[in-house]
Amino acid sequence: MTQTDRERQALYSRLSSIESELSRASGAISDVESRLAYVEGAMGSLPSRLVTVRGRGYAAMGHLEKSVDLLTQKWIESAPLLKQTFLTNVQPLTIQIRTLEAEARRLRAEINSGNIAFSHSLASRLSIDASSINARAVLEAGKVSAPLNELVNSINAIDRDLKVAEKTVALFSQASFSLKQDENPVLAVEGKIMTHNKSEGTLYFTDQRFIFEGKKEVVLERKLFIATKKKVERAVLIEQPIGAVQEISKGRVGLIAWTGIYVRFKPERQLEETPFDVKGWEADVITRFFSYIIGGEAEQDIATIKGVTVKAPTIQVIRCLNCGAPYTSEIYKGQTSVQCEYCRSSIPTR
Repeated sequence: MTQTDRERQALYSRLSSIESELSRASGAISDVESRLAYVEGAMGSLPSRLVTVRGRGYAAMGHLEKSVDLLTQKWIESAPLLKQTFLTNVQPLTIQIRTLEAEARRLRAEINSGNIAFSHSLASRLSIDASSINARAVLEAGKVSAPLNELVNSINAIDRDLKVAEKTVALFSQASFSLKQDENPVLAVEGKIMTHNKSEGTLYFTDQRFIFEGKKEVVLERKLFIATKKKVERAVLIEQPIGAVQEISKGRVGLIAWTGIYVRFKPERQLEETPFDVKGWEADVITRFFSYIIGGEAEQDIATIKGVTVKAPTIQVIRCLNCGAPYTSEIYKGQTSVQCEYCRSSIPTR
């Protein structure tokens, strides 16, 4: 390799560093610009999404109204200054970066043509200018992105809960069963029961019941051994009062470390522990929402959203309307009727 070749390689290396500095500067500006657009778009959509799920009958997660209101107020207060800072101190740097990028392209052309002396001079100046513009871009963008990050984190938390609510109402709308009087949807997650021939289906949680609805695809018509017409059949495989569920825990449900949940029922129900294959993050959502229902928070939230009063729990003796015998076994949360231990008649619990 000749001396000229070595100098040329050194110049290409310096050029690469210059281009990296300019790329990082441009990236810092693009990132904060994208975050601003994301926050502004989310602040326009979150309230309407919440109104939509409420309009479809979803009354759980009562914290959403307060969270959206607080976030909206924070955005109203901070948006003018953030936008002005971006327009005044950040966006104008883009022009300087574009100018330096053009000079970097010129430097490459000079190196390619063998103009080594001029290339050294140009590279020295561009190295200083690129480093300076990158430092300034990162500094000025950071002044906007730091407060934006707090807003983005709050938006993402609300968005996750809204997606759960939206998915829940969508799945409940497809269910083969109907909700009972005063029963409200809380959570619905698609999954696979690892018993019952490992049927695909949906886990439903209301403020009164836990239900697993299996589904299977039935071929209605074939042509040349190819299914041309199909339909999905749904059937309830498990239905229990929510209070009959003793525990839901996250765990491994398959041989290849599939993540899922285990549903354990109270011993007197004489039901086997049932595993379900669901996504890892959905397993966390299910355990969180089960505690939310069993702890009574869901009932309070639903009552608040619907504008009704939650009845205080009272100790009462339920008697059979047919034979008059008292019912002495546990009445589970969400159980609307029980069977008389003597004459087997149905006894309403409300």
